[in-house]
Amino acid sequence: MDGNRAFESKQYAVAADLLKEEYSENNNPVEKSDIAYKIAECYRLSNQAGKAVGWYKKAIEFSLDPTVQYKYALMLKKTEKYDEAIEVLTDYAKQNPLDRSRATREIKSCKKAKEWKENPTNYAVYTLDSINSPYSDFAPVIFDDESLVFTSSRTAAKGEDKYGWTGENFSDIFIADRKDKNRYSTPKSIDNNVNTPFNEGVATFNNRFDKIYFTRCGSDAKLDDYCQIFFSDKAANGWSEAQRIELFIDSVNIAQPCLSPDGKKLYFSSDALEGFGDKDIYVSVKTGDEWGYPLNLGPEINTEGYEGFPFIHPDGTLYFASNGQLGMGGLDIFKAKPKKNNRFGGVENLQYPINTGADDFGMVFSNNISPEEMESIETKGFFSSSRKGGQGNDDIYAFQLEIPKEEPEPEIEPEDTLLVVKDPDPDPEIIKVPDLPKGPVYILDGIILRKNYLDDSDPDSRVSGEVPIQDAAIDVYGLSIESNIASRLISDFNGKFELLLEPATDYRIGGSYPGFFTKSITVSTKNKTGADGDTVRIPAQLILDKIFANKEVTLDNIYYDLDKWDIRSDAAEQLDILVGILYENPGINIEIGSHTDSRGSDRYNLDLSQKRALSVIQYLERKGIDAFRLTSKGYGETLLVNECSNGVDCSEEDHQRNRRTTFKVLQ
Repeated sequence: MDGNRAFESKQYAVAADLLKEEYSENNNPVEKSDIAYKIAECYRLSNQAGKAVGWYKKAIEFSLDPTVQYKYALMLKKTEKYDEAIEVLTDYAKQNPLDRSRATREIKSCKKAKEWKENPTNYAVYTLDSINSPYSDFAPVIFDDESLVFTSSRTAAKGEDKYGWTGENFSDIFIADRKDKNRYSTPKSIDNNVNTPFNEGVATFNNRFDKIYFTRCGSDAKLDDYCQIFFSDKAANGWSEAQRIELFIDSVNIAQPCLSPDGKKLYFSSDALEGFGDKDIYVSVKTGDEWGYPLNLGPEINTEGYEGFPFIHPDGTLYFASNGQLGMGGLDIFKAKPKKNNRFGGVENLQYPINTGADDFGMVFSNNISPEEMESIETKGFFSSSRKGGQGNDDIYAFQLEIPKEEPEPEIEPEDTLLVVKDPDPDPEIIKVPDLPKGPVYILDGIILRKNYLDDSDPDSRVSGEVPIQDAAIDVYGLSIESNIASRLISDFNGKFELLLEPATDYRIGGSYPGFFTKSITVSTKNKTGADGDTVRIPAQLILDKIFANKEVTLDNIYYDLDKWDIRSDAAEQLDILVGILYENPGINIEIGSHTDSRGSDRYNLDLSQKRALSVIQYLERKGIDAFRLTSKGYGETLLVNECSNGVDCSEEDHQRNRRTTFKVLQ
């Protein structure tokens, strides 16, 4: 097996070593750049950001793909080299205006991360040396208050094969008994009916600890098959044979279960099509003995990125991991308060030292606090992290939130105050005088709509106006480096949303909703005049297009010269629209199809169409779209849209309808 084949089959641990050999033997700078990029990707995808940084830097010099620079910046951020990351992202934003909003968002994230590191919270973090190994140890869960259950790929895990993605063993679920404080006994496999040669992990239990829910990724046909959630019941001699819970269809990953304290709700992460992005968090509600169809937790929690590892605190607060919310590098841990109808809001980043530039995830809480600790500890528990200082790839850490010492009330300076006497109270109330705004107040006045297709199964269906979208995610980013705005809004019943904007600033407004293409527009408060205190409303309208999975959509005005397949300048303008769609929808993969008219031989038309489809793919790659998201197919004259087949006399206009380029979102 060569390095490219190992890379394409996602055996990243093997591919990295093979590709490094090929890199050292190659003297062509462009080819070396491509190899270096793949090595960097291997390390990024196997969670080795430090190694990825160096290889991305090697790849940049001769790379034709602008997103190599962006990924390099993300790895700098993940290794907490925030100033370097800001510098690279600033340059990337200037060079790639189509992706400017994503770059400016990451710049704001880097600035926040620096601020959080300089002002740490009251959390104290400790390593768990008695639990951690040189391998991946993660997803802790407390069992019966005295034991810790967790996932690990240590050498004691079952299975003779190595997991090609990481180069470690396939993971199993382990248990360790608590000795004192943060010291535990030697971990052991939880049970042979739970652990198999496949990947198992991320467990949760009911409140009697006699039922376990966990993730299993694999089947008899394929070791790394789709992930599903299984359950097992505790018996006198161990755990029963595990059974799968059917939540979505088989070809969907369902993982990282968390049972609510009352046992009536099952939270989990999935890449189902109902989601907003990479992976979303869902909840299934139990009725009788049956789990209901999963509900998406909505745009307050889920983003275009990765959301997972949910945990429900006894007070109802949701803790979860995300790389789509504003964070410090990789996955960060967030919390959100419960609302009505299985929704949550008020998302907060737990900041440093719980979060770092590395992946931080899988937080759980302990009720086991001794009387001696009560005066100084508010709460404590465990979480997972790939931060520096651990023993392996991922490690388990203990934390406690220490009660801060009371600080004296700050003195209020006289020039900042106004005395207001409230009779009959003899003591005056001191009121802070706010700064009056200078110039007008700018309000974003937005609405998000979706096209109303008469036939929701047909992309060529007639559209009858637009209808508002409730609960759509609206992301607002100031496009200047100095802007402090990076906000997520939720549209109301009428599709409306509002936000206070800064003066003299350009903004990117992006709207997303499951089943529709994310779309963004630019608005500005520049050159908007008004007197002090005036309200200037900045209109913004977003109209979303439905995603028709596995259905062809024709790209208008993609023309080629006779018998040619290179992209003309007029076609490039249209393809840039598709580039924008792919940037704004990073979770979708597409097939580019090319069709010819019937003139010429069938074989010639098939070859010509394949070359034209491939030329579109190459154009998209040069614009920074990852090759793994793209496939091409030349259909020749096999799918004519009218009767103009061989020998039929047709007008040039009718022949032109058959000479088309299409794209298809692959499910």
